[in-house]
Amino acid sequence: MVESVLALLSGGPRLVDPATPVVRADDLGLARGESVFETMRVAGGRPAFLSLHLDRLARSAERVAIALPGGWEGLARFAVDAYAEQDGVLRLTCTKGAPGAEPVGFALVTPVPPTTLHARQHGVSAVTLQLGVPAALRADAPWLLGGVKSTSYAVNMASLRAAEDQGAQDAIWISSDGVVLEAPTATVAWVADGRLVTPPAEQVGTLPGTTAAVALALSSVPVETRLGTVDELRGADEVMLLSSVRGVAPVIRLDGVDLGIGPVTAALRAAYEEAVLHG
Repeated sequence: MVESVLALLSGGPRLVDPATPVVRADDLGLARGESVFETMRVAGGRPAFLSLHLDRLARSAERVAIALPGGWEGLARFAVDAYAEQDGVLRLTCTKGAPGAEPVGFALVTPVPPTTLHARQHGVSAVTLQLGVPAALRADAPWLLGGVKSTSYAVNMASLRAAEDQGAQDAIWISSDGVVLEAPTATVAWVADGRLVTPPAEQVGTLPGTTAAVALALSSVPVETRLGTVDELRGADEVMLLSSVRGVAPVIRLDGVDLGIGPVTAALRAAYEEAVLHG
């Protein structure tokens, strides 16, 4: 079994040993967090919904002023082919590069972590955490990089640690005015009054979810994209987190209240998994 595969964009695509250093110490991606990335499922030996991820990678790079080089689709497929396993995780990363140098692009393919598989099947517990900004702020302040998938993930990881300190596995960010935003690595959706609700990314400055774009189109109930309050979320019949590798993950416990896996979530998860394999 192949443990992992690392492929470089420059001069290739070409494979290198996964232990090979590929970023300089003065790379602005390392020194200042000016890098963008995309993570996606490898299912059935192919990268799932690759075009959606490449489009978002390009949008993120533009927002961070990275001159994104070409060749990403070829790099992604080359790396997945070299991995030779049917299932995995593909991560594409582009750093801004060292001062005066070109951006650095690479693809890393690794196995799906067991914790991710468990969360997909059995769900996660989550807590709500304050992000500390009004709901509209990030959409109106592009320098805050709302909606950009950059490697500046320190706040995201700190949020997950805070959730773990409270006995949960994940967090859901709430604005300072009580509006539901997103999770550190996922889009949030919930079932209320027979409808599947998710926040409008462009209105609250959250990351437009590739999984949400696919999964919500498969919903067995009507979908509403609108603002929702933390009280509505806590009173929802079902809550779920949508992300590329984990897929449709049920939130089985929210802020200490048991929810379980509801019928809408179960049906959406099944439909999404089918789309990942055959869509």
